[in-house]
Amino acid sequence: MALVTFENVAAAAEALVAEGGKASVRAVIAALGGGSPNAVLPLLNEWKSGRPLVRASDIALDPRIAGLIAEQIGTASAQAAKAAEEKAADVQADAEAVAEAGRAAEARAEQLEQALEVANAEVMAKSRDLDNLALERERDAEVAQEKINTLQIQLQGERQRADQAVQTVAKDEVRLQAIPKLEAEVQRLVQFEQQSAVLTARLEDAHDVIEDLKQRLAAAEKAAGDAREAGAKVAREAEQARIGEQSAQARLESAARELESSRAALTEAKAEVKEARGEAKELRARLLDKPQGDAKPQA
Repeated sequence: MALVTFENVAAAAEALVAEGGKASVRAVIAALGGGSPNAVLPLLNEWKSGRPLVRASDIALDPRIAGLIAEQIGTASAQAAKAAEEKAADVQADAEAVAEAGRAAEARAEQLEQALEVANAEVMAKSRDLDNLALERERDAEVAQEKINTLQIQLQGERQRADQAVQTVAKDEVRLQAIPKLEAEVQRLVQFEQQSAVLTARLEDAHDVIEDLKQRLAAAEKAAGDAREAGAKVAREAEQARIGEQSAQARLESAARELESSRAALTEAKAEVKEARGEAKELRARLLDKPQGDAKPQA
C-alpha cells in the first residue's frame, strides 16, 4: 500500500493542526514516517485549499451586544491575517524543503558525474593497457613461432642426416674397413638423438608459453569489458539524477508561485482588516452618538 496518499497526508495535517502545530512538508513527512517532498507537497496544498477560511463577513454577530461588535470584527480580522501569515510561512517552509531536495539531487548529480569521469578515465587507461598487452603478446607469439619454425627446420635437417647415415651404414656394413667409420656415425647419431630430445623439449616449452599468453590476453579482455559496463552504469545513474534535478526544479518554481499567491492573499487580508477596523470605528461612533432612550432591544 502506498505511504504518500491524499488521505494519509490529510490525516497527518489534521493531527498536526489539532495538536497546535503547523502542517508543513517536513512535519507531514515526519508524521508519515517517510516520503519525498515532491510527492507530499501537491497533496498538502490540495488539503490546504479545501480548508475553510475565516472572514469577517461570515461571522454571525449578536445584535444584542452592540458593544462587542468591534471586538468580534477585530478578532476575526486578526485571525484571518494570522491564518494568511501562517499559510505564507508554511509555503515558504515547503519551498525551502523542495529547494533542499533539489540541492541534494544536484549534489548527487555532480558526484555521479565525477564518478563517471573517473570510470571513463579508468576505462581508457585499461583499454590502453589492453592494447599494449595485446601488442606485447602478439610480439611474443611471433617470436615463439619463429623459434618453433627454426627448431622444426633443424629437426628436419637432423632427420635427413640420420637417414643418410643409415643408408651409409647399410652400404658399408659388409666392408670391414668401414667399421671405424660406422662407430663414429653411431656416436654422431647418439648425439643427434640427444639434440632431438632437447629440441622437442624446447618446442613443448614454446607451446606452453603461447597457451599462457592466450589465457592472459583473455583475462585482460574480460577486465576491460567489466570496466566498460561499470562506466555505462555510472552514466545511467547520472542521467537519472539529472531527471530528478529537473523535477525538483519544477517543484521549486511551483512553490515560488504559491508563495507569491500567499503574499497577495496576505496583502488582501490586511486590506480587509483595515476596512473592517474603519467600519468598526464608524459603528462605534454611531452607537455613541445615538440617544440611549432610542435604543431598542432587537429580537
